[in-house]
Amino acid sequence: EMVMWMVKSEKILIQGLSKTNTGNFMGFAVGGPFMLNHTLVVYNSSLTGDTTGKLKVMLDGREILNHWDEKGNAEFEAPFLLWAARRTEWDVSMHDHDVLGIKPAIDWAVGPWPKRFQQEPKGGLYYFKLPNEVEITLSGVDYMSAVFKMAPQQGQSGYCGNFNGVAEDEFEPPVPGSVPKELVPAWNKAVGEGLEQVRDADNLFKLASPELVLSAALVQQASALGVGRQEDPMMASPCKDAHSLDEAEQACVSIPDVDLRAACMADFCLTEKASVVDDAAMSGVMEERLSDGRVPLFVGHGPCRDIGGQALRAVRTKGVRIAMECQELLREVGAAIAGVVGAQLKTEGTCELVVRPGTDVHDLLDFAPSGGGWVDADLSGGVGDPHGGLGGASFVAGVEKDLSWNCWRLD
Repeated sequence: EMVMWMVKSEKILIQGLSKTNTGNFMGFAVGGPFMLNHTLVVYNSSLTGDTTGKLKVMLDGREILNHWDEKGNAEFEAPFLLWAARRTEWDVSMHDHDVLGIKPAIDWAVGPWPKRFQQEPKGGLYYFKLPNEVEITLSGVDYMSAVFKMAPQQGQSGYCGNFNGVAEDEFEPPVPGSVPKELVPAWNKAVGEGLEQVRDADNLFKLASPELVLSAALVQQASALGVGRQEDPMMASPCKDAHSLDEAEQACVSIPDVDLRAACMADFCLTEKASVVDDAAMSGVMEERLSDGRVPLFVGHGPCRDIGGQALRAVRTKGVRIAMECQELLREVGAAIAGVVGAQLKTEGTCELVVRPGTDVHDLLDFAPSGGGWVDADLSGGVGDPHGGLGGASFVAGVEKDLSWNCWRLD
């Protein structure tokens, strides 16, 4: 087997594992500062002699997503770090439709991308949401078929490319005659800085060793959710103790945006410099200036919250399940109703519009979202009561961290 760099950058590290005699992609490992130096490893179990060829998922050396319900579904969450799911078939409300449109370099016998992911692909469908908007979709077809989705990184190199706009400097073809002619388009070698053979000291597969296994007490079954769900309630904190955390909270209390305030606190604990507060405040000002109020602004992964961390009133649609459609609905309705300030969407759920206290939600009846309109209960009482509300603020300030949710706001 050969370990290679898929993505090598300052913050994000992704390595791939392939069989040198066949070229099959057998596994990948994700780590680096953006993962708080935790390591996610996924591999085909045939590497360890398992004839079933199941996909194995490890977080810091401990297997996850291995407890399935009767349908073969499972979920795992490590707050602030990872939300992961296993499904037996493609789910339009969860999986990224753009994956199905990817064109392979050559026509493999196993078929195009839709055939690798739709219906009930071999080995199941796995979906991972990580920090920094990194998403991974994979199945067990052809040992492993995987798609990595992320924003370009400064100084990035690896088999996923360097994203400098020049395709010619990312790969070099194989040595003439070394592979069959029909395989040449898919047998490229990445070029760029730092792509020498991965050293043992940098090998994420080896670093995720049994010595780093999480305590069994930190990984729990949540059987009440109806699927095989595991959760790790722990996360690494940059603050060394409770006193440092309290100082950071006091220093950054003036930052209204929840995510920016959290970043300010982390920077304060790491640097112990008061100047980070001014930097965070300026980032918030620039962000608001760049948003003209017509384009939904992504706030973060989690249900929307006000400046006090409280839930705002939300009105659910019956059938809007795709993120792009949810944002378009927010844009359309928000332009007409001033009280509509955001939207939120849970994986496998439906789009919810977030409104200010005092907003008459019956005005939403002038709009007809696809899939059947609005949930009647939200318009007649409870969370949809036009004279009540949960949060007292009039805008979306942040999220309650949960990678299975997306939140957007209009200013």
